[in-house]
Amino acid sequence: MPSSYIDHSSEDIWMMQKLMHLNFGSITLPAPPKNYSSSLKNLIFISALHPSSCTPDILSRLPTVQTLRISGDLSHYHSGVSKSLCELHKLECLKLANQGKMWQITRMILSEYKFPPSLTQLSLSNTELIEDPMPTLEKLPHLEVLKLKQNSYFERKLACVGCSSFPQLKILHLKSMLWLEEWTMGAGAMPKLESLILNPCAYLRKLPEELWRIKSLCKLELHWPQPELRQRLRAFEDMEWRYDIQLYPSGI
Repeated sequence: MPSSYIDHSSEDIWMMQKLMHLNFGSITLPAPPKNYSSSLKNLIFISALHPSSCTPDILSRLPTVQTLRISGDLSHYHSGVSKSLCELHKLECLKLANQGKMWQITRMILSEYKFPPSLTQLSLSNTELIEDPMPTLEKLPHLEVLKLKQNSYFERKLACVGCSSFPQLKILHLKSMLWLEEWTMGAGAMPKLESLILNPCAYLRKLPEELWRIKSLCKLELHWPQPELRQRLRAFEDMEWRYDIQLYPSGI
């Protein structure tokens, strides 16, 4: 029932020791009953948890959760969410969707988030970041998939300057970064990158030269690239057969 919404679930949910999946449009978990020490030890999947439920007491009682989507006004509950995620020691896949009312949404401060190092997949949407997310995210040691989706970042520059940044990243998806003009990478960054998607990249003047030194990189998908960048990529594709380069729209 992914389209169902539960604003206040019963305390009895903490008695459901065999529960493995929670799949709703939004669900708010209540605080555990007083003097109740048990956890939902079999719960591995939650979508979508309201950020008001992201407290240390609640998340620490979800010790085996591997996949989690949090949807709601992340800015309003910033303090709780940013400090509590580290309680999820087995979390692998995390999706953060800022879903407050458009005229009330305030921007997140990603550098204050304490992400669990176990993360392998991370997706952000509507977070409206004004600080470069890369210096924070590049430190995640096991991150393999990073998707910065619609309205996730509004500024003009991205920088992955650490020599060991994103050591395990394989897929990078940058979507709706409408004003991105400059992207820089340090030598040795993203050494295992395989696939890059930029949609759109209308103002991006060039791709980092360090990208072409990544031996594992084989797929590039760019939407609305500048003519100069498009021409350069086509020439590079002709010389380097190992790249699958897709440019959209294809007829321009």
